[in-house]
Amino acid sequence: MPLYRAASTWALAGTLMLQAGIAAAQPATPNQPGEPGISMNEARRIAIDNGMVRIEEIELEDCLWQLNGSDNIGADIEIDLRASDGKVVKIERDDPLSAAAPH
Repeated sequence: MPLYRAASTWALAGTLMLQAGIAAAQPATPNQPGEPGISMNEARRIAIDNGMVRIEEIELEDCLWQLNGSDNIGADIEIDLRASDGKVVKIERDDPLSAAAPH
């Protein structure tokens, strides 16, 4: 009887390990509606890659990451990213404050 019990234990352990391996090989489940596909840190990186050097505000609204900040010459910049994949939807730059000053 002890040999049978040991064999059963090993068979069960092997089955559980196989199932765990199969589960690990499965792709991640798709995001649920309203759940961002990219993280806040990924949104920050994309904004920096598109010229934003100072991020003042970031929020997730209506499936968009909305970032407000400034670029390297001080111009205000707004960037909207699709939360599902990080695609840039809008980049809007205002003139820097120094451009508005009289010469």
